[in-house]
Amino acid sequence: MKTRPLIRSRIWTIPSILAALTLLSLVVALVVNGIWDSLASAVLAGILIYMTYEGGRSRTK
Repeated sequence: MKTRPLIRSRIWTIPSILAALTLLSLVVALVVNGIWDSLASAVLAGILIYMTYEGGRSRTK
């Protein structure tokens, strides 16, 4: 079974999105008060859960 070669842009898509969401959430948590703090915390928790899940997944198929 042939596997397609990974394209550099496909490799960096998800990490780039996670980095942008993390940066945006941290800035929002520092600048804005109220419900936005909770929203920023929820986004950061979601990113942490996603990264933990992906890190623990088996790479063999």
